[in-house]
Order: sequence, then C-alpha cells, then structure tokens
Amino acid sequence: MRDKPILNILRSVAPVSPDHTVGRAAEALRASGLAELPVTSLGRVVGIMTEAAILSALVKNGGAPETAGTPIESIVSSRVVCANQHMSVGQAADIMHQYSAQMLPVLDQYGGYLGVVTRSDVASALCLSIRPPAVAGMATPLGVYLTTGHVRAGAGDLGLFLTGVALMLMNYAASSIVAGSAWLIERSTGFPLWAIILSPPIHVPNWMDAVRAIMLGAALPIFLLLLRVLPLSGYHAAEHQVVHAIERGEPLKSENVQVMPRVHPRCGTNIVAAVILFLLVAEVFSNQVAVMIAIFIMVFAWRVIGAYFQYYITTRPPSGKQLESGIRAGQSLLEKYRENPAYRVSGWRRIWNTGMPQVMLGAGATLSVEQILRLLAPFLL
Repeated sequence: MRDKPILNILRSVAPVSPDHTVGRAAEALRASGLAELPVTSLGRVVGIMTEAAILSALVKNGGAPETAGTPIESIVSSRVVCANQHMSVGQAADIMHQYSAQMLPVLDQYGGYLGVVTRSDVASALCLSIRPPAVAGMATPLGVYLTTGHVRAGAGDLGLFLTGVALMLMNYAASSIVAGSAWLIERSTGFPLWAIILSPPIHVPNWMDAVRAIMLGAALPIFLLLLRVLPLSGYHAAEHQVVHAIERGEPLKSENVQVMPRVHPRCGTNIVAAVILFLLVAEVFSNQVAVMIAIFIMVFAWRVIGAYFQYYITTRPPSGKQLESGIRAGQSLLEKYRENPAYRVSGWRRIWNTGMPQVMLGAGATLSVEQILRLLAPFLL
C-alpha cells in the first residue's frame, strides 16, 4: 500500500474561506470531524485553520459571543504543507513525519485544491486496516455476496440471479403443498376444499371465503419453513456475521467471525417482516383502529420484529463451508476496497451492485417460464 497513489485515500473535505467567521469555521471543523481544515481562496490553499487557533481566539476575548462573528483571516496559519496528487501513500507518510503535519491538503497539477489526507488515513493504509464504513450483502445458492456499493465480491451475478430463482421455486413449492393437501383432503373426505381454493372469492361474509383465505395464507409459513431449512439461511447468517466483523474492525478469521451476531439491523428482512405483519393485521381487522395499530407497530417496532424474523426464520447457524464462503467474500471485498478506497461508480452501477436487479431478473425469468408452461400445458397433456 506504501506505493499506492495518495488519491486512493483522498477525503473530499470542504475547505473554509478567509472571510468565514470564527463561528462558521468552528462548526465546519466540528462537522468534518477533523482538528484542522484547509483555507482556500479562488481554489488555492492559502493556509490552515485549526481548532487550537479558534479556541485561543475565544479564550483571549474571554469567550465573548461577538468573537464568533469575526473573520478568521487574522488567525489563519499560513504555514501549510501540501501534497500533490501524484505522490504515493509512503511519500505522504514521510512528509507528515518530517513536518509533524496532522493533515495534508492535496493539490492537482495546477495547484488547485482536491481534498485532504489525514494521519489516520495514511496509518490505516500502511497497516492495511482501511475498512469501508458500511457493507451490504446477500445470500445466494452459490455463496455469500458482499458490496460497499462501489466495489463487490463473493458470489457474482449468476449467484444473485439464482437467488431470485430459488425464492420463486420455494414460493411455488409452498403453494403446491397447500394445493396438494387440499386435493388429498377432498379426495379422502369429500369435503370440497380443493373446489373452494379454485373458486373466486365473492366478497361477502361467508365461511367458504374464510376457509379459502386460511388455506392460501398457509403457504406463507410453509415458505418460511423452507427458507429456514434450506442452505440459503446458512449463507444469510454467514453474510451477517462477516459484515459485523468488517464493520467492527475484527480480523476475518473463523474464530472471530463465528461469534458475531446472526442478526443485522440493516437487513432487508426487517422491512419485509414489518410489511407482512401490517398486511396480516390490516386483513384480519378491517377497522381503522386496527390499521392504525398496524402502522404504529410497523413504524416503531419494525427493527425488533425484523430481528426475530432474522434469528428464527431467515438465518440459522452456518456450516463451516458457509462461514468460509462469507470470509472469502469479505477478504476479497477488503482487498478490492483497499486498492482504491476513493473509487466511486455511477448511480446506476450502484443500483446494480446492490444485487436486487439480478434477483428480480431471476424471479422474473422463473415466473416467465411458469407462464409459458401454463400456456403449453393443454398441448402437452
């Protein structure tokens, strides 16, 4: 990493201007999380504004509020060491050490301001400990998929496509189990359960519509049971555990990852669980009070509900193979990210990197095949 370009760890930090007030500069420093900010005029770096200088100015004036409204021009330090965009991380480290610099403004070939690198940025790069602030992922039949939004690793587009296929096949399996059970009950007892399912609802209170709703609703728990017992739930758990390890800065070793939680607060299961609960409450209790209760639950308890869904339904303790798949994906993601942490992709590419378009394509392809088979069924039978 020492020979990598400094642009790989560049921070896009808004500078302050000499005519900014002390109060405005203090707020800019607080918002940036840095102790120093470059001061620019017409795109050129003309000095450095530090927390120490602002605090000193306030103390000298007895902390008077009017000090916050004075321009910072008189307290800006003109002694500033800069780096150019062609420097390496190692060269930046040498300059920081030589001049005891906390932060280096980075300039382009024309002397224009580009951004900054800090001591922590350089140190993390040299230690190979730079990590993305947030990681997303998905479980696929081919292993764990991970992404920062800009870089990705693990199972590729085919795995994501097959996730959509697998979800649709589980849905068909659940519906087939319900339909097959209804047909067997009708054949063995004479109770017209199969006929009730095939009949359209008449939308007036009657026992047959109630039976029909119960039977069709039974497909959901069957679908969730299939999701729980199939390998997808193990990969889902491995994905969450690896994401937790990355975001906590833990080494991606089996002994560290396997003790991480299977539940993650950003998992899409949270939203799905809340929507399912809302629909169930709104369907069973049609009055407005019940709908308001469902909305309240979804808004204020969706993470709690989602956590239960994740723990008991959509994840299960991963096998060694599944955990290793997640660790390999995590190691590959970190390696790609560290090559160029500043790498950014377009909005459409970020959407593609979420993995959802590929999953939807897989689900859509499966649905299309099912529709084609329905059309061909009369000719094949």
